[in-house]
Amino acid sequence: MIFEEETLKQKLLTIEEKKILDDETFLYTLIDSMMKHIGSTDPILRDNLIYSNFSKFINSGAIPQSKAYNMLEICLDERHLFYKIGEERTDSVFTRSFSSLVVALILTNDDGTFIDAMRLLEIKTAILEYLDKEKDTRGFVKNKGWAHSIAHGADMLTALVCHAHFHINQLSDVLKAIETCLLKEVVYQDEEEERLIFAVEALLEKGMETQMFISWIKDLSSNLNKEYIKHGQTMSFYHSKMNVTNFLKSLYFRLKLMNPDKELLECIEHEIHYWFKESYGQG
Repeated sequence: MIFEEETLKQKLLTIEEKKILDDETFLYTLIDSMMKHIGSTDPILRDNLIYSNFSKFINSGAIPQSKAYNMLEICLDERHLFYKIGEERTDSVFTRSFSSLVVALILTNDDGTFIDAMRLLEIKTAILEYLDKEKDTRGFVKNKGWAHSIAHGADMLTALVCHAHFHINQLSDVLKAIETCLLKEVVYQDEEEERLIFAVEALLEKGMETQMFISWIKDLSSNLNKEYIKHGQTMSFYHSKMNVTNFLKSLYFRLKLMNPDKELLECIEHEIHYWFKESYGQG
């Protein structure tokens, strides 16, 4: 039995939490219904009720591992994380984006016994593919609430890095995914670049070497410069430049608080200053 949207909404608004958790059959029916309507265009149902309850159930351990694993597999499939991937400005983004949030919740709450190293590599591949292919980068959508696909994808990426089986030799893939998001030729308006920094912080906590990170920052700026040299002051270049410089500015102050490595901070300062001079001719 699967509840329809309005029935599900009413149950989630009125049901007592104890009744949900004490009745496994009802809990499973509720979860299956929530998964079916995870991409609802009703922001109250999707965000305030479905996602918030998934967060509560998963974070508290109320959902058995076998059911959580089933949810993870569903979220990563073609009807969820990859549902109509490549579409822009359609409602399909809500299914993809909120599926990514559930993946992040499950990864965050796994201690390494539920998801082994091999499965995590497969999940990593899916996450990177999603971030590469996602074209609908809207943040807040009028009357429908948050889409926020890149921000939610960044949360999923951070959860991946924080997982017990994530190995530091995979960090270049994560950095590449961050670069891909920054160079999508759109201007982020709802702090997406801020959310990507959490993945950077997680990499640093996992032991990413400062020199490797410095090299990546220089390469990011260099790749942006190649776009400028090749195509000139196009709107797509301008949008990418805004994302990169906003990212670097936020990164600078976040790292200054958590990891005040002088050489790293000087590298970020240099790249910010370089693009300021390129844009305004002032030094």
